[in-house]
Amino acid sequence: MKKLVDSKKNSATRAPFVFKHNGLYYSCFTADCASLTVAASKTVEGLGSVDGIKVYTPEPGHEYSSNLWAPELHIVDGVCYIYVACDDGNNHNHRMFVLTNDSSDPQAPYRMIGKITDPSDKWAIDGTIMNHNGKSYFIWSGWEGDENICQNLYIAEMSGPTSLASSRVLISTPEYDWEKIGATGEPESPFINEGAFVFTASGKTYLTYSASGSWCTGYCIALLEFVGNDPLCPEAWVKKPTPILSSNNTVKGAGHCSVICDDDVIRVFFHAWSADEADIRWNTVDTWYGELKIGKDSITIE
Repeated sequence: MKKLVDSKKNSATRAPFVFKHNGLYYSCFTADCASLTVAASKTVEGLGSVDGIKVYTPEPGHEYSSNLWAPELHIVDGVCYIYVACDDGNNHNHRMFVLTNDSSDPQAPYRMIGKITDPSDKWAIDGTIMNHNGKSYFIWSGWEGDENICQNLYIAEMSGPTSLASSRVLISTPEYDWEKIGATGEPESPFINEGAFVFTASGKTYLTYSASGSWCTGYCIALLEFVGNDPLCPEAWVKKPTPILSSNNTVKGAGHCSVICDDDVIRVFFHAWSADEADIRWNTVDTWYGELKIGKDSITIE
Protein backbone atom coordinates (compact mmCIF):
# COMPACT_ATOMS: atom_id res chain seq x y z
CA MET A 1 0.00 0.00 0.00
CA LYS A 2 1.12 3.52 -0.76
CA LYS A 3 0.06 6.90 0.53
CA LEU A 4 -1.50 9.01 -2.22
CA VAL A 5 -2.32 12.16 -0.25
CA ASP A 6 -0.61 12.97 3.06
CA SER A 7 -2.81 14.99 5.43
CA LYS A 8 0.27 16.46 7.10
CA LYS A 9 1.39 18.00 3.81
CA ASN A 10 -2.03 19.12 2.57
CA SER A 11 -4.58 21.49 4.06
CA ALA A 12 -7.29 18.85 3.73
CA THR A 13 -7.56 15.17 2.89
CA ARG A 14 -9.14 14.42 -0.44
CA ALA A 15 -12.01 11.99 -0.85
CA PRO A 16 -10.57 8.90 -2.50
CA PHE A 17 -12.70 8.88 -5.65
CA VAL A 18 -10.37 8.20 -8.56
CA PHE A 19 -11.18 7.18 -12.13
CA LYS A 20 -9.42 6.86 -15.48
CA HIS A 21 -10.55 8.65 -18.64
CA ASN A 22 -8.81 9.02 -22.01
CA GLY A 23 -5.47 7.90 -20.57
CA LEU A 24 -5.50 10.29 -17.60
CA TYR A 25 -6.19 9.62 -13.93
CA TYR A 26 -8.70 11.95 -12.28
CA SER A 27 -9.59 12.61 -8.67
CA CYS A 28 -12.89 14.27 -7.76
CA PHE A 29 -12.98 15.66 -4.24
CA THR A 30 -13.96 18.45 -1.87
CA ALA A 31 -11.11 20.00 0.08
CA ASP A 32 -13.36 22.18 2.24
CA CYS A 33 -16.89 20.67 2.10
CA ALA A 34 -17.89 23.93 0.39
CA SER A 35 -16.75 23.39 -3.22
CA LEU A 36 -15.81 20.63 -5.67
CA THR A 37 -12.42 20.12 -7.30
CA VAL A 38 -11.20 17.78 -10.05
CA ALA A 39 -7.49 16.96 -10.39
CA ALA A 40 -5.84 15.21 -13.33
CA SER A 41 -2.52 13.42 -13.79
CA LYS A 42 -0.80 11.12 -16.24
CA THR A 43 0.09 8.83 -13.34
CA VAL A 44 -1.66 7.66 -10.18
CA GLU A 45 1.20 8.98 -8.06
CA GLY A 46 0.88 12.41 -9.66
CA LEU A 47 -2.60 12.86 -8.21
CA GLY A 48 -1.04 13.27 -4.80
CA SER A 49 0.74 16.51 -5.72
CA VAL A 50 -1.44 18.31 -8.30
CA ASP A 51 -3.79 21.02 -7.06
CA GLY A 52 -6.68 20.39 -9.41
CA ILE A 53 -9.29 22.81 -10.75
CA LYS A 54 -12.24 24.03 -8.69
CA VAL A 55 -15.25 23.17 -10.84
CA TYR A 56 -18.21 24.12 -8.64
CA THR A 57 -19.06 26.32 -5.66
CA PRO A 58 -22.73 26.55 -4.67
CA GLU A 59 -24.43 29.84 -4.01
CA PRO A 60 -25.56 30.32 -0.41
CA GLY A 61 -29.13 29.90 0.74
CA HIS A 62 -30.04 26.67 -1.03
CA GLU A 63 -30.75 23.14 0.18
CA TYR A 64 -27.45 22.12 -1.44
CA SER A 65 -25.25 25.01 -0.26
CA SER A 66 -23.49 23.34 2.71
CA ASN A 67 -21.65 20.22 3.82
CA LEU A 68 -20.72 18.83 0.41
CA TRP A 69 -19.56 15.25 1.02
CA ALA A 70 -17.86 12.53 -1.02
CA PRO A 71 -18.46 13.57 -4.65
CA GLU A 72 -18.25 11.00 -7.42
CA LEU A 73 -17.73 11.89 -11.10
CA HIS A 74 -19.24 9.57 -13.69
CA ILE A 75 -19.25 9.94 -17.47
CA VAL A 76 -22.54 8.81 -19.00
CA ASP A 77 -22.92 8.74 -22.80
CA GLY A 78 -19.95 11.10 -23.10
CA VAL A 79 -21.27 13.66 -20.60
CA CYS A 80 -19.80 14.33 -17.13
CA TYR A 81 -21.98 14.18 -14.03
CA ILE A 82 -21.02 14.67 -10.38
CA TYR A 83 -23.09 13.04 -7.64
CA VAL A 84 -22.59 14.64 -4.24
CA ALA A 85 -24.31 14.76 -0.85
CA CYS A 86 -25.29 18.27 0.30
CA ASP A 87 -27.52 20.00 2.83
CA ASP A 88 -28.61 23.44 4.01
CA GLY A 89 -26.37 23.42 7.06
CA ASN A 90 -28.39 20.79 8.93
CA ASN A 91 -27.10 17.21 8.62
CA HIS A 92 -30.65 15.82 8.93
CA ASN A 93 -31.38 17.45 5.57
CA HIS A 94 -28.56 15.71 3.67
CA ARG A 95 -29.69 14.45 0.26
CA MET A 96 -27.97 13.40 -2.96
CA PHE A 97 -27.64 15.98 -5.74
CA VAL A 98 -26.41 15.77 -9.33
CA LEU A 99 -24.46 18.29 -11.40
CA THR A 100 -23.27 18.33 -15.01
CA ASN A 101 -20.97 20.35 -17.24
CA ASP A 102 -22.66 19.19 -20.47
CA SER A 103 -19.30 18.02 -21.84
CA SER A 104 -16.82 15.15 -21.77
CA ASP A 105 -14.20 17.27 -20.02
CA PRO A 106 -14.13 16.33 -16.31
CA GLN A 107 -12.50 19.65 -15.40
CA ALA A 108 -14.98 21.99 -17.11
CA PRO A 109 -17.28 24.08 -14.85
CA TYR A 110 -20.40 22.33 -13.51
CA ARG A 111 -23.95 23.53 -12.93
CA MET A 112 -26.44 22.17 -10.40
CA ILE A 113 -29.31 20.12 -11.83
CA GLY A 114 -30.96 19.22 -8.54
CA LYS A 115 -31.82 16.49 -6.10
CA ILE A 116 -31.75 12.84 -7.14
CA THR A 117 -34.02 10.77 -4.91
CA ASP A 118 -36.70 8.10 -4.80
CA PRO A 119 -40.26 8.87 -3.56
CA SER A 120 -39.27 8.31 0.10
CA ASP A 121 -36.92 11.33 -0.01
CA LYS A 122 -35.04 10.21 3.12
CA TRP A 123 -31.57 11.25 4.34
CA ALA A 124 -28.98 10.15 1.76
CA ILE A 125 -25.22 10.30 1.12
CA ASP A 126 -22.51 8.51 -0.90
CA GLY A 127 -24.33 7.93 -4.19
CA THR A 128 -22.77 5.79 -6.93
CA ILE A 129 -23.82 4.19 -10.23
CA MET A 130 -24.09 0.56 -11.32
CA ASN A 131 -24.61 -0.52 -14.94
CA HIS A 132 -26.10 -3.95 -15.67
CA ASN A 133 -27.68 -5.43 -18.81
CA GLY A 134 -28.19 -2.06 -20.44
CA LYS A 135 -29.78 -0.45 -17.39
CA SER A 136 -28.36 1.93 -14.80
CA TYR A 137 -28.92 1.85 -11.07
CA PHE A 138 -28.23 4.32 -8.28
CA ILE A 139 -26.86 3.03 -4.96
CA TRP A 140 -26.55 5.16 -1.82
CA SER A 141 -26.39 5.14 1.97
CA GLY A 142 -29.50 6.31 3.77
CA TRP A 143 -31.78 6.20 6.78
CA GLU A 144 -34.84 3.98 6.88
CA GLY A 145 -36.84 6.70 8.60
CA ASP A 146 -36.13 10.16 9.93
CA GLU A 147 -33.84 9.28 12.84
CA ASN A 148 -30.06 9.00 12.72
CA ILE A 149 -29.83 5.47 14.10
CA CYS A 150 -28.72 3.34 11.14
CA GLN A 151 -27.34 3.88 7.63
CA ASN A 152 -28.30 1.20 5.11
CA LEU A 153 -27.41 0.67 1.46
CA TYR A 154 -30.27 1.19 -0.99
CA ILE A 155 -30.60 0.75 -4.74
CA ALA A 156 -33.07 2.11 -7.31
CA GLU A 157 -33.28 1.94 -11.10
CA MET A 158 -32.38 5.14 -12.95
CA SER A 159 -34.49 6.67 -15.71
CA GLY A 160 -31.48 8.72 -16.84
CA PRO A 161 -28.34 10.23 -15.35
CA THR A 162 -30.34 12.74 -13.27
CA SER A 163 -33.42 10.86 -12.01
CA LEU A 164 -34.66 7.57 -10.59
CA ALA A 165 -37.32 5.30 -12.05
CA SER A 166 -38.19 3.16 -9.04
CA SER A 167 -38.55 3.18 -5.29
CA ARG A 168 -35.51 2.25 -3.24
CA VAL A 169 -34.70 -1.34 -2.29
CA LEU A 170 -32.65 -2.29 0.76
CA ILE A 171 -29.60 -4.41 -0.13
CA SER A 172 -27.41 -4.15 2.98
CA THR A 173 -27.82 -3.22 6.63
CA PRO A 174 -25.24 -3.51 9.44
CA GLU A 175 -25.56 -6.99 10.93
CA TYR A 176 -22.12 -8.24 11.96
CA ASP A 177 -20.28 -6.99 15.04
CA TRP A 178 -17.51 -5.59 12.81
CA GLU A 179 -20.14 -3.40 11.07
CA LYS A 180 -21.17 -1.77 14.36
CA ILE A 181 -17.88 -0.64 15.93
CA GLY A 182 -17.96 2.85 17.41
CA ALA A 183 -21.76 3.12 17.49
CA THR A 184 -24.70 2.16 19.69
CA GLY A 185 -27.59 2.28 17.23
CA GLU A 186 -29.17 5.05 19.28
CA PRO A 187 -30.01 8.52 17.88
CA GLU A 188 -26.89 10.34 16.64
CA SER A 189 -24.76 7.18 17.12
CA PRO A 190 -25.76 5.17 14.04
CA PHE A 191 -24.70 1.76 12.84
CA ILE A 192 -23.22 2.34 9.39
CA ASN A 193 -23.04 0.90 5.88
CA GLU A 194 -21.87 3.61 3.44
CA GLY A 195 -19.46 4.49 0.63
CA ALA A 196 -20.62 1.93 -1.95
CA PHE A 197 -18.73 1.37 -5.21
CA VAL A 198 -19.43 -1.27 -7.90
CA PHE A 199 -16.81 -2.95 -10.07
CA THR A 200 -16.45 -6.09 -12.19
CA ALA A 201 -13.42 -8.40 -12.12
CA SER A 202 -12.80 -12.00 -13.17
CA GLY A 203 -16.30 -12.15 -14.61
CA LYS A 204 -17.97 -11.27 -11.29
CA THR A 205 -19.60 -8.09 -10.02
CA TYR A 206 -18.78 -6.79 -6.56
CA LEU A 207 -19.91 -3.89 -4.42
CA THR A 208 -17.40 -2.54 -1.94
CA TYR A 209 -18.72 -0.55 1.00
CA SER A 210 -17.57 0.84 4.33
CA ALA A 211 -18.84 -0.27 7.72
CA SER A 212 -18.57 0.91 11.34
CA GLY A 213 -17.78 4.44 12.45
CA SER A 214 -15.55 6.44 10.11
CA TRP A 215 -14.17 8.16 13.22
CA CYS A 216 -12.57 5.00 14.64
CA THR A 217 -10.00 2.34 13.70
CA GLY A 218 -12.79 -0.21 13.27
CA TYR A 219 -13.83 1.49 10.02
CA CYS A 220 -13.39 -1.11 7.28
CA ILE A 221 -13.84 -2.01 3.63
CA ALA A 222 -16.34 -4.82 3.10
CA LEU A 223 -17.86 -6.58 0.13
CA LEU A 224 -21.14 -7.69 -1.40
CA GLU A 225 -21.12 -10.02 -4.40
CA PHE A 226 -23.85 -9.74 -7.02
CA VAL A 227 -24.97 -13.29 -7.76
CA GLY A 228 -28.34 -12.81 -9.47
CA ASN A 229 -29.83 -11.21 -12.57
CA ASP A 230 -31.84 -8.36 -11.05
CA PRO A 231 -29.96 -5.73 -8.98
CA LEU A 232 -33.30 -4.75 -7.38
CA CYS A 233 -33.63 -8.22 -5.83
CA PRO A 234 -32.09 -8.15 -2.32
CA GLU A 235 -31.28 -11.86 -2.48
CA ALA A 236 -28.99 -11.16 -5.46
CA TRP A 237 -26.53 -9.44 -3.11
CA VAL A 238 -24.46 -11.74 -0.89
CA LYS A 239 -22.45 -10.18 1.93
CA LYS A 240 -18.99 -11.52 2.71
CA PRO A 241 -18.81 -12.48 6.42
CA THR A 242 -15.58 -10.60 7.09
CA PRO A 243 -14.18 -7.27 5.84
CA ILE A 244 -11.44 -7.28 3.20
CA LEU A 245 -9.47 -4.52 4.94
CA SER A 246 -9.65 -2.69 8.25
CA SER A 247 -6.19 -2.59 9.79
CA ASN A 248 -2.80 -4.14 9.12
CA ASN A 249 0.85 -3.23 9.58
CA THR A 250 0.51 -0.27 7.19
CA VAL A 251 -2.91 1.27 7.85
CA LYS A 252 -5.78 1.22 10.30
CA GLY A 253 -9.41 2.24 9.97
CA ALA A 254 -9.52 1.84 6.19
CA GLY A 255 -12.71 2.78 4.35
CA HIS A 256 -14.69 4.53 1.61
CA CYS A 257 -12.95 3.29 -1.49
CA SER A 258 -13.10 3.52 -5.25
CA VAL A 259 -11.70 0.95 -7.68
CA ILE A 260 -9.92 1.12 -11.03
CA CYS A 261 -9.45 -2.05 -13.08
CA ASP A 262 -6.31 -0.93 -14.87
CA ASP A 263 -5.08 -3.62 -17.30
CA ASP A 264 -4.15 -6.59 -15.07
CA VAL A 265 -4.07 -4.54 -11.87
CA ILE A 266 -7.09 -3.71 -9.72
CA ARG A 267 -6.27 -0.56 -7.74
CA VAL A 268 -8.25 0.43 -4.66
CA PHE A 269 -8.19 4.00 -3.32
CA PHE A 270 -9.31 4.58 0.26
CA HIS A 271 -9.06 6.64 3.46
CA ALA A 272 -7.02 5.34 6.40
CA TRP A 273 -4.73 6.36 9.22
CA SER A 274 -1.09 5.30 9.22
CA ALA A 275 -0.66 2.24 11.42
CA ASP A 276 1.77 4.15 13.61
CA GLU A 277 -0.55 7.17 14.01
CA ALA A 278 -1.34 7.49 17.73
CA ASP A 279 -3.48 10.64 17.74
CA ILE A 280 -6.57 9.70 15.71
CA ARG A 281 -8.19 12.84 14.37
CA TRP A 282 -9.92 13.82 11.12
CA ASN A 283 -6.92 15.86 10.03
CA THR A 284 -4.65 12.84 10.37
CA VAL A 285 -6.60 10.72 7.86
CA ASP A 286 -4.64 10.11 4.65
CA THR A 287 -5.65 8.84 1.21
CA TRP A 288 -4.00 5.55 0.23
CA TYR A 289 -4.08 3.08 -2.62
CA GLY A 290 -3.36 -0.62 -2.82
CA GLU A 291 -3.89 -3.58 -5.09
CA LEU A 292 -6.95 -5.81 -4.84
CA LYS A 293 -6.09 -9.50 -5.00
CA ILE A 294 -8.91 -11.89 -5.86
CA GLY A 295 -8.04 -15.49 -4.99
CA LYS A 296 -10.09 -18.66 -5.13
CA ASP A 297 -11.17 -18.40 -1.51
CA SER A 298 -10.27 -14.88 -0.47
CA ILE A 299 -10.22 -11.22 -1.53
CA THR A 300 -7.61 -8.94 0.03
CA ILE A 301 -6.03 -5.53 -0.43
CA GLU A 302 -2.24 -5.34 -0.43
